Amino acid sequence: MALTIPALVADRIAAHGNQTILRKKHRGIWHAVSWAQLGAHLRDVGAGLKAIGFQPGEVACVVAETRLESVYTDLAILGAGGVSAGIHPATEAEPLGDALRQAECRVLFVENEEQLDKALLVRERCPSLRSIIVFDMKGLRDFDDPMCESLSDLVSRGAAAGDNWTADVTEDQPAILLLPQGRLLTHGDAMHLIANARNFLKPQVGDERLALLPMSHVMERVFGLYLSLDARAISNYLENPDTVMENLQEVKPTLLGTDRAIWERLYARATSAAAGATRLQHSLYRSAMAMGGPLARFCVLRAVRRELGLSRLSRAYIGAASLPPDIEHWAKALGITIQQIDGQATQGIALDARYRALMQEAYGT
Repeated sequence: MALTIPALVADRIAAHGNQTILRKKHRGIWHAVSWAQLGAHLRDVGAGLKAIGFQPGEVACVVAETRLESVYTDLAILGAGGVSAGIHPATEAEPLGDALRQAECRVLFVENEEQLDKALLVRERCPSLRSIIVFDMKGLRDFDDPMCESLSDLVSRGAAAGDNWTADVTEDQPAILLLPQGRLLTHGDAMHLIANARNFLKPQVGDERLALLPMSHVMERVFGLYLSLDARAISNYLENPDTVMENLQEVKPTLLGTDRAIWERLYARATSAAAGATRLQHSLYRSAMAMGGPLARFCVLRAVRRELGLSRLSRAYIGAASLPPDIEHWAKALGITIQQIDGQATQGIALDARYRALMQEAYGT
């Protein structure tokens, strides 16, 4: 059994190379990424990190929306023996500088010109920072700065340097730095969280999930990406954050880990649609919600699930923030039980004390 995230990924690549593990929507088309292709991306980014002098034990931060480049970067940092720290993309310049200093960040990955501008404002006050890598160079064609380069240039450096980029990683080495709490999770901690989540969520090979939260969120990184890699569930990445509802309808996920905000949006969408329906339709919806049960779901509410992209959903879970009672009741009427996995709200589920302690620290509770 793999004891670290890089070992887990390497095992899956070796055993399932041609199978799809990621998808990304680009210009209206879903593009698949196989395990073998994932391995090639990790090699390219990891070798680039080594080429610019990134050392095992150093911290690299990522400030970006959740996208494939965020996945490749995060996993490559871990494979190179580094510590990966996600920073929420909405973070303003001054708090970003605070986070970079707190992390003693050596390499910063930013999504685009907007995130780069914030980093440039604070870099002089971040003494550990050596390199800034930009995913999307749109609007930066004429930009030239010795500290900054594009991700494609970093990958080219790696290709020229060769394939020997991985480090020997052990389970007691730090892997994830949670900001702003400053909590370090080792590889063993991460694998422990995954094992417990696997036991009570029971993800299946071929499950489909939609990545909706920032990679800085423990729900997306550990209980989204890492858990899916472990279970061989397929992670689907949005074309942009404004297409959540459209992409839910297209993917029809079987596994959905998110925050309460997404459920609030889904509830509001269903409520608004019901209010705008005919009097008969509105009456049927209200009656079905009040009655609940298999008959109401079959006759009326399955159409609501289908319209929201939830027709195939079998396992739903959120982190520390509990749902308002009206939304929880609404979801249950639809036949959806939303589990909390924060270690405090999982009473009755066979979780060990170490899991609960790790989750409480991860959420800062």
